[in-house]
Amino acid sequence: QRVLLPQGYPESVSPDYARYQCWDSLQALCSTLAGSLSTRAVLEAVGVGDGAATVTGATLTWLLR
Repeated sequence: QRVLLPQGYPESVSPDYARYQCWDSLQALCSTLAGSLSTRAVLEAVGVGDGAATVTGATLTWLLR
């Protein structure tokens, strides 16, 4: 608790701090997941993981985007 909560918690923060922190943490998790999925989709679109894809084709596709 000393690592995750502000010093003097709960007296040192507003009453809605815990609820705010839960929503903020959930937002950060969703943002991280969305970024990971977006990166994966872009890499698949340029041919990463496809045995038939060429390096030149992947590079051209990446540059065109």
